[in-house]
Amino acid sequence: MPDRSPPTRISGPPQTRAEYLAARHRYTLKLRAVEQFNRIVCRLWHRCRRIGPCTIPADGPVIITANHTCSADPMMIYAGCGYRHISFMIAREFANLPIGGWFVRLIDCIPVRRDGRDASATKQAIRRLRDGHAMAIFIQGRIPRPDEHVEPKDGVALLALRTGAPVIPVHLSGNKYRESILGGLIARHRSRVRYGPPVDLSAFGSDTCRENVVAATARIWQAIQSLAPDQPSDN
Repeated sequence: MPDRSPPTRISGPPQTRAEYLAARHRYTLKLRAVEQFNRIVCRLWHRCRRIGPCTIPADGPVIITANHTCSADPMMIYAGCGYRHISFMIAREFANLPIGGWFVRLIDCIPVRRDGRDASATKQAIRRLRDGHAMAIFIQGRIPRPDEHVEPKDGVALLALRTGAPVIPVHLSGNKYRESILGGLIARHRSRVRYGPPVDLSAFGSDTCRENVVAATARIWQAIQSLAPDQPSDN
């Protein structure tokens, strides 16, 4: 009888090549092909580089949240990981793009209304997290214009407190702002992606009172900002 060793168990990010391949093997063949194409585009055209390790756990529910710089941001986050199927909560108009919409459906994104009042999308996200999936949400809710300050929204903290899913902060830099979705996708960036350790929200428990949600949101946003490069040259 051939020796059938048990599959590699993964807790936290992959630490070895065997763990990385075990996690990546969970991708469907189609998703692996699209992910590889995305990585090539990000590396060669958008000049995307990951600074430091990716901290996204390979198993279990997790919320990935980042600042928002351009419409190509989801591509950058995916390119920096490579071993985890990540679904995004995205604006509905992204789902209607001829090619982008196909990719959105492939990775099971959840379209959300711009006004933030989308109970159905929130319920879908909660179900996905409770089923052990990875969800990515841009905490600002939209792409700010250059020099515009956009306060973080409370949705990430609310989901984290309600589901107990860990929150991985991500900082994106080096991207060019474009008014249109297509413009952001085809512009040539110099993207840098930085993943941080899970945000400690243990002090808030599962209490989703307004005070807790606001405080948790501030802590998550601070964690994202702490990953920013000190100088532009650090990009």
